[in-house]
Amino acid sequence: MSKKYCKYLANGINFHISGLSFCNKLWWNYNPYTQYGPNALEYFLQKREETLANLDKGCVPEHCQNCMYMQEINEDDFSDKIKYIEIYHWNQCNCACFYCSNRETTKLKITKWRHQQGVIKVMPMLKELQNRNMFDKDMRISLVGGEPTLLNEFTDILKFTIKHQYSIDILSNGILYEKYIPKTLMSTPESYITISLDCGSRELFKKIKGVDKFNDVVKNIKRYVKESKEAGSRVMAKYIILQGVNDNKEEIDKWIETCVDAGVTNYFPSIEFCHSVKEPEKHEITDKVCELYEYMKSKLLEKNPDFRISEYDFVKEFIKNRSYKIK
Repeated sequence: MSKKYCKYLANGINFHISGLSFCNKLWWNYNPYTQYGPNALEYFLQKREETLANLDKGCVPEHCQNCMYMQEINEDDFSDKIKYIEIYHWNQCNCACFYCSNRETTKLKITKWRHQQGVIKVMPMLKELQNRNMFDKDMRISLVGGEPTLLNEFTDILKFTIKHQYSIDILSNGILYEKYIPKTLMSTPESYITISLDCGSRELFKKIKGVDKFNDVVKNIKRYVKESKEAGSRVMAKYIILQGVNDNKEEIDKWIETCVDAGVTNYFPSIEFCHSVKEPEKHEITDKVCELYEYMKSKLLEKNPDFRISEYDFVKEFIKNRSYKIK
């Protein structure tokens, strides 16, 4: 027998700056945040039980009904273990990417200092959930939104993933080098760091990021690849296509050459979507962006057929449908 299922509703928890929620997908308007406080985790887990009970009855939240992640599955395949954690609960960064949605939604603070505190402490909650045996053995933690290497709990979170052999995804601008990252990539299953370089030249980097750190980032990419040894392929270089900024083949080619010289074998093409998906009726994905997206992938494989190309599944849908709307 089949039932309605969403891996985020059933298996996710998101530590957002506004509170705890199931999901942080930008097109999803149903965000019942549990405000942080002494009983935030207990209240969230109570809401989680109610949501799972409703799903079991076939009741899907209104704003989730057209989401690409809502699907039919066999009841025998259902699990309520937590498999996906996003940690997204701070508002500090050390650059000012002009495409960053957090600059508006969280009043992002620009700092060059490490050991910044998020709005709450995450580690006590992670330990509590671990003690309750609520994590799936293949659980993944994602660190996104702002710059995670600035977070004062960053190293503790990495140590937690190593101890329990969970996988971790780190989205970083690569400006700061963190010596514990290579150890984590080598010690945990299928863990990655994705560094958004977005260009292949210093001048354009300054325009996109607001800081003059291109050479530092390239240097750190090289160090991560080298010091991660056999796990060096888990260092990913990202290029976000920005209309009117880096949307040309020449810059993509320079980015590829820079990353190849740094030893990168894993690449992450993407497009700017953080603002557009909020009002998809006012935006369109141009043929030029779609063609450049495909050009990037084909150029990488032409360079080396063994290169790995990673993609967001929803971005592939955007490109396929030429629209930011999820169909």
